[in-house]
Amino acid sequence: MEMRKAVNQFLNEFQNSSAFRDYKYQKERIKKVPGMKDRINEFRKKRFEFQKYQGEDLFEKIDEFQREYQAFKEEPIVREYLAAELEICRLVQQIYGAIDELVDIDMEME
Repeated sequence: MEMRKAVNQFLNEFQNSSAFRDYKYQKERIKKVPGMKDRINEFRKKRFEFQKYQGEDLFEKIDEFQREYQAFKEEPIVREYLAAELEICRLVQQIYGAIDELVDIDMEME
């Protein structure tokens, strides 16, 4: 029961952090703009495709993507949302990393 209490306390602290509050605020802002969430999701989808793309024309595709989305990424609401999202993702990665180091599961891969 002590662990559950500690987890709940941690989650409470996490929810009250400035990073999480800013992320929630920015998320609510984009919901109020018709079509904005869909546009951001499309941007994410295309960006993710580059992470697994194997074609010879990768740099050309990246340049095309950057030109296509440059103005979009400069919109204040988009820029602020993506920055808040990145901050919260980095925080979550730090948390996962700390747990992973602590647990240190020994898995040998052949």
